[in-house]
Amino acid sequence: MSNYFHDVATAMLLACCIVLGVFLRKLGNDRDETVLLYAAALYRGVSAMFWFSVLWIIASGILRVMTFRSFEWAHFSGKHLEAGLLVKYGIAFVMMIVGAFLWVRSSRLMKRRLNS
Repeated sequence: MSNYFHDVATAMLLACCIVLGVFLRKLGNDRDETVLLYAAALYRGVSAMFWFSVLWIIASGILRVMTFRSFEWAHFSGKHLEAGLLVKYGIAFVMMIVGAFLWVRSSRLMKRRLNS
């Protein structure tokens, strides 16, 4: 279960960045007070989900590393799917790096937009 939720948290990290990016694009240069209040509320919610995902990735990642050889590697090597496991981890790593980059970029833009 921990491995599954770790994978979901990795996907959520990237999804939060995409949601924030799409919202920033749709927000444009709108100066309506109601829209900006909504944007601030949305940013707080997406930010909370992003940081929850980061914490979950770290916490469940520790458990995943501790049980990797006895659980995950044993399961995949028994079925000769080692390459698939490595590809899966490669994709997850790229998702986390891209997600972190997009979050920093989008978060700065959103903060700048809300403070203008």
